[in-house]
Formats: sequence, C-alpha cells, structure tokens
Amino acid sequence: MKCPCGSEKNYSECCGVYHSGKALAPTAEALMRARYSAFAKNQMEYLQDTTDPQTLDQIDEEANREWAERAKFLKLEIVHAEEKGTKGTVEFKAYYNVDDEDFIHHEVSLFRKQAGEWFFKSGKIKAEKTK
Repeated sequence: MKCPCGSEKNYSECCGVYHSGKALAPTAEALMRARYSAFAKNQMEYLQDTTDPQTLDQIDEEANREWAERAKFLKLEIVHAEEKGTKGTVEFKAYYNVDDEDFIHHEVSLFRKQAGEWFFKSGKIKAEKTK
C-alpha cells in the first residue's frame, strides 16, 4: 500500500517506520508528512507523541480524532520547507473530502527539534483564495 504522504513509497517503508517507533523523522518535512499520514490512518497517539510538550495542551485531541474519522485524505502538497538549527517551518496543503465535499487545509507549521527529535509546535492556517 502506498504511503498517504505522497512519497510513492510503500507505507511500511515510509511513514509506517515512524508510526511504529522504529525510527524518528529526520527532518521537519518528514515529520509533517508522517503527521499527515497519521491523520489519514487515524494514528492519534503518534500525533500526540510528536506534538511539542510545551504546546500539547493547546491541541483539541477529540476534535482532531473526529475530523480524521470523517475525512477522506486525498493528497498532501508541500509548498515550502526549511530548517535553521533546531527550528523548522513547513508550508503545506492537505486535500481532503468530508461528506462528498472537497476541502484544502493550507497551513504553515512550526517545528522544534529537541534532543535529536522533531516536534510539531504550532500551525497558522492560511486563507485560500477563491477563484
């Protein structure tokens, strides 16, 4: 089965390695892809484990779970990714469908590396321009 993150690799050789705990995501972008795949596969524990402990209390885990259960994840597009030392930024678009209606979630996410491990810190949603 192909990985939901869009890498064209098999899930077990891509984000599945991170979800199983066999490896840590080596970059902020890899963690972003693994988190998208976790939403697609309803791996809520992985999402919690990879959220910065300093901002974990700001995440509505139940709302995330409900959304992940209802959504059909279609595609992940990485718009831009960069790292500077222990800080990373990933801008992405997540395409999904809920109740036969298509949506795009466009976000700029901030990541922090601590003791060799990347964590999601926060995200800012960007408005999509309508055509």
